[in-house]
Amino acid sequence: MRTDSELANANGRIDQLTMQNDRLGRDRDSLTVALIQNRAQLDQLTAQFNTLNDRYKKLLADGSAEAARMLKQLETTQADLAERSRKVDELNQMLAAREKAIEDIRAKVSDALVGFEGKGLTITKRDGRVYVSMEDKLLFRSGSYAIDPQGEQAVRNLASVLATNPDINVMVEGHTDNVPFRPSGNLLDNLDLSVKRATTVVRLLLTNTQITPERITAAGRGEWLPIDSNATAEGRAKNRRTEIILSPRVDALMSIIADK
Repeated sequence: MRTDSELANANGRIDQLTMQNDRLGRDRDSLTVALIQNRAQLDQLTAQFNTLNDRYKKLLADGSAEAARMLKQLETTQADLAERSRKVDELNQMLAAREKAIEDIRAKVSDALVGFEGKGLTITKRDGRVYVSMEDKLLFRSGSYAIDPQGEQAVRNLASVLATNPDINVMVEGHTDNVPFRPSGNLLDNLDLSVKRATTVVRLLLTNTQITPERITAAGRGEWLPIDSNATAEGRAKNRRTEIILSPRVDALMSIIADK
């Protein structure tokens, strides 16, 4: 039986991993916002430059002594304009690169798992990430966190993709329905079951020695993130799932956002 201290530590770790996953989910939105902001600033600088340029031409025609000062201000604005334009181009390139990376991940995973789609496995793209969702009928028996042979093969196929693509980060999330789990053996509740299922999948992925552990995070979500109604047997079956969430590494993207 776990002590209160052990449960508190486990819950704290889950909260930490949830925050990390949420941060990754916001990366694409942050990059998009940064692009919009830079475009707006580029438009403002362009308008400012055009105004200054018109004033400079008039002052120059009048032979005004202020023309020299205006020229210096104009040159400074022009330099700012060029830098902001470069930043917008760079952000556009990074957005395009991220979208291509995500599509490449989806295509590679689909190829590796083609024999399992429609058998309790789905692959989707959303929020700038690729979701590989495996229903319990593919991975686990009811109340168990031991992987069935068919599900094990699907995870091993996915591991082969991850092994040859080191720039993919992985979050493994366990989910359950809302039917109360009666404590049994070393399992306490739905949250405990979801955590153990996620860590079981992670351990299986890491049997491929080409995958480094720091790329992978495990999290148990329990019953709190359903994708369907728990009022029906079909809905509960969909909610009992393990999601393997794949995303390209974001170090380079975040450095550009930080410099904006």
